Amino acid sequence: MQSFVKLLFVLPFASPFLLLPPPSALLPPTRLCVLDKAPSPPPPSAPSENLDASSSRWSEMFTASSTFAKTHGIFQHVRNHMVASSKANGARSVGPLHQKRQCDLKFSTEDLKAAVEGEFLDAGQGTTNKAKGWKMRPVGTIRGSSFEDARLNFKEVRESLEKGTVIFNSAGAHIGDTIAPATLAAVDAMSGYCGGVCTNMYVTRGGATTSAPPHTDKQDVVVIQTQGKKHWRVYSPPDPSLKPHADPFARGKGTDDCPVHLLKESGSELLLDVVLEEGDVLYVPARFPHTTDTIDSGPEETDWSIHLTFGLDTHVWDLDFASLRRFALLRAGADDALLPGDTDTNVNIYAGKINNLSSDLHEWLMSPLPLGLLEVYEGEASDSDKKKAVESLASNVMHLSLAVDPSVDLPLSSWIEAVEKFRESGQKILNKHRDMYLAAMEESERRATEGPLITSGGMSQDKIDRLSLFRVPKFFEAFNEAKSDLRLWASSAVVDEIPEDWPATWPLKVDDQVEADLGGAMFPATVLKVRPDGLFDVKFFDGEVEQGVPRSGIELRTKPKVEAAVLEPAKKLTKKELKRLEKEKKKGKKER
Repeated sequence: MQSFVKLLFVLPFASPFLLLPPPSALLPPTRLCVLDKAPSPPPPSAPSENLDASSSRWSEMFTASSTFAKTHGIFQHVRNHMVASSKANGARSVGPLHQKRQCDLKFSTEDLKAAVEGEFLDAGQGTTNKAKGWKMRPVGTIRGSSFEDARLNFKEVRESLEKGTVIFNSAGAHIGDTIAPATLAAVDAMSGYCGGVCTNMYVTRGGATTSAPPHTDKQDVVVIQTQGKKHWRVYSPPDPSLKPHADPFARGKGTDDCPVHLLKESGSELLLDVVLEEGDVLYVPARFPHTTDTIDSGPEETDWSIHLTFGLDTHVWDLDFASLRRFALLRAGADDALLPGDTDTNVNIYAGKINNLSSDLHEWLMSPLPLGLLEVYEGEASDSDKKKAVESLASNVMHLSLAVDPSVDLPLSSWIEAVEKFRESGQKILNKHRDMYLAAMEESERRATEGPLITSGGMSQDKIDRLSLFRVPKFFEAFNEAKSDLRLWASSAVVDEIPEDWPATWPLKVDDQVEADLGGAMFPATVLKVRPDGLFDVKFFDGEVEQGVPRSGIELRTKPKVEAAVLEPAKKLTKKELKRLEKEKKKGKKER
């Protein structure tokens, strides 16, 4: 194994990467089960000069500098590595990459100071203790009632660095002159292989023995070191069957502790031990534990380690095989063997029985949806190519679901419907990510022409509205709405007929008219609340409220109509979501 880890491969483009073994190569032999032959690396028909030309065209389109063209090229290389590590059925088994001095993207302490002074930024500080995983707490305090008193200042950043790493989440959406165009370059270069890219900035003082404890992430990440240096150790994923109720995407976070000695006991192996310096690039797949320090860095502000972490978001937006399978089953009203009896669209599908599956099925379910489902530019793919991509993915997820539970056999049409819905949701999210970064770049250009937004002379309402503090949340609302729409779709399981025992079995929702048990007799009532524990709060005709009534003690009074027969887990739907669901139903009736 050790000799395998040390092998150096050169991918079929100019930049050499240290290519490390995929997780399947490191799992205990008793769990290793190969689905099919892994694909060969991309043929040399797409040499590096073609990638460089594509990146140059991209930078010309946005009048961006060569720096961002090079960033675009780096993400094309990463995308090709990910595609080369994917099997014909869409399952992916990919390892980390390390690239030396290939990026000239700069962001220094002085750039950080200018960003803090020129915007209304939020920051968090990573905290940990011996008993629990990594958590975040806010940096800075509100010092008074004025605008300046509420704003984070650089002094607070400097003071927080004495206690831990300072993190600027979604920095790409807030800092328009450098990080936004770099993030847009990443989004476009990934060619729809993710639903979006979210760039966070990490700042750590020199001499930190632990800047981030061992943990895993829900995103594949590409790290670009822009100042100073940071020591990284990357491990193979631990055997999930040893702790099945832990989320493999969130190990070492919250209440989950994931120290190095436990990683080793769980089958993890050290894959990469490297110090990133300015210009270095590191790719870490989701679920791969990693930990960092800056013990080799100096004490000066110019020695601070600053790196950008580009999160390639798929799992965050449900764009993976596990979510596609789960939501298609819910939509069809079929039981999920991995979460029996659970119709909650917000349950953590990555914990529990899924982690006891054979390694091949586990990797397949945890894999992001393949390249070709989404497109960066409308019209990139022909209608026939889109149809083939949808049908191919639908066929693959159908076979995956049958491998997990042969007793549930949905028709191909159900899987095609699900894939098309996922494509619709993912496309909305991807488009909004591009809009968000373009808006940040446009604002940066406007400030370059008109001058700084924040000045000592006060701010007009127009300038206040242009702050990223108010600009960015609107995009995240759109992301979450698209994600919520997907859940509403899955929550509406269409049925062909109403069962005979509908009064006692049909799912209840708020405001349903029912008869409920009170002291051994049934009385008219209204459902007030559908609780997470599966019980119900009801209000009787005389105004008395009874809490925690089981479904067995309630009968629905009015038979549902077939044309509106949908199984709604109302316990998880807000009033706003229910209204939107009703709107979608009415829209569907008109179309029929």
